[in-house]
Amino acid sequence: MNNLILIVMIVLLSAFPVFAQGQKVGLSWTEQYRWHGFEVFGDEYVHPGISTTVQGIDVSAVSHIGQAHDDIEYWDAIVGYKMPLGGLDVKVGYGYLIFPGVDIQELSATISLPGVISPRYTICHAIPDDGDSGQFHVIGVDIALGDPEVISAVLMGDITFNDFGPEIRDWSHATAGLAVNVPIGKLNFSPAVYYQHTIEPMVNDNVDEVWVAASLSYKF
Repeated sequence: MNNLILIVMIVLLSAFPVFAQGQKVGLSWTEQYRWHGFEVFGDEYVHPGISTTVQGIDVSAVSHIGQAHDDIEYWDAIVGYKMPLGGLDVKVGYGYLIFPGVDIQELSATISLPGVISPRYTICHAIPDDGDSGQFHVIGVDIALGDPEVISAVLMGDITFNDFGPEIRDWSHATAGLAVNVPIGKLNFSPAVYYQHTIEPMVNDNVDEVWVAASLSYKF
């Protein structure tokens, strides 16, 4: 599968401001790129991303530029759709990820309770092209802080049960993060910091990791 199709979707959806009225398009960067706790790429890589939201559909892509992935074809791309259902928010998604030596497809579903304090549960089914498939189960909570019209923030925390592959079937890692949202007219600047505590050494040799990220989005 050529996931450049999803990149083209981002460009096309963002090119029609009438259709995308009330929606947004953005750029992002993260110091580290982690896939369910695993640090897939080393410190020598940079990870720029692009995204758009149109009619409730999220489309995003992240590139990995470094010693082995230095071409525009290497993008991880994800499509998601969020909808209310019986007082809950439900989000389903599909992703195509290109990692060193392996491509992985993902199907995911997240159920969350809307509100200032929003508990959530995510199940992700991962299908690598060179091995057996498996699941990740994530239990977490998001807490909204501040005034979205001025400066706000989201404090998050979750823990993951890893059932991917034959080696791990246990709680593998816990993650916490804080993202601050600073509106500047129609722009929104969001710096963030994340912390991971690794429970299962096969996920990450370093028990504790901290990294930063940032995004800039524009509302139509």
